[in-house]
Amino acid sequence: MSKGTVLLLKDKASIEQDKTEQSTTYDISDSTQIPDEYETKLASLSYTSIFLPVLSYVFVNIEELTKILKNGPEKKYWGIVVTSQKAVKGLKLAWNNAFNNVTEDSLNKEKALWENLPFFVVGKATSKATDGLNFNALGLNSGNSESLAEYIIQFHNQNNTQNFHQNSLPLLFLTGDKRLDKLPTRLSQAGIKLEELLVYETRPDENFSTELENIVKKNRKIDWIVFFSPSGVDVAWKSLTKLNLWKTVKIACIGKTTGNYLEKCDIKVHVISPKPEPESLACSINEYVTRNNNK
Repeated sequence: MSKGTVLLLKDKASIEQDKTEQSTTYDISDSTQIPDEYETKLASLSYTSIFLPVLSYVFVNIEELTKILKNGPEKKYWGIVVTSQKAVKGLKLAWNNAFNNVTEDSLNKEKALWENLPFFVVGKATSKATDGLNFNALGLNSGNSESLAEYIIQFHNQNNTQNFHQNSLPLLFLTGDKRLDKLPTRLSQAGIKLEELLVYETRPDENFSTELENIVKKNRKIDWIVFFSPSGVDVAWKSLTKLNLWKTVKIACIGKTTGNYLEKCDIKVHVISPKPEPESLACSINEYVTRNNNK
């Protein structure tokens, strides 16, 4: 018996199909569905999941990133930073363009140089997204950009005598258009340079309102709604208000940033997942339900 239905405002996990078109933008929606870890973890605790994307994403500057990769990191960068799975997907597109089926010795050399650089990620989910790339992910237990910044600073201070050229070269920071300033600001304060490249842009999903109404019309009782970003809150606000769902559901979110944003919007947050991971979210919701059922 299900303990409740959880509406996750995200797209279900997917494997990107090979992109063959020579375009400067790539639509993430063209993908093949695979089992989603959020669905798996929630199901293991007897919760039913519904996925409804509130945002869509478009890759940009992939050709520019491809050129950067082909030119190699030597005397240009001492490491790479990614803080989202979408940024990793953008990197994978450029990586495949640059190095798949490569026979030139020079490009194989550049590929190896990139793979040997420090590769900083914000969490385990972002680290897992790098599967297929031969990077040694660092900082995967950080959980948020602030903690990752402190990890990078500590790494920098411990290794600045090695051949990383940290004091003169920047980190390559692959990011989206909605990224927060916390990591760049903190690294700048510590004297660590970043060269930022936008690799994806965020847009409202044009089908969200219609799909949400369809879910409600099917008499599917929604017990929880899970938010993954402040941008998702902005897009979903009007539709959730129109259907009067704020008063009938519990609210969960990933991370303090989204939690704080919800509270600024006068929305009561019942659960904040301490880590941006499926197990953390599922356990946090289940602990809340168990605790309140025992009262």
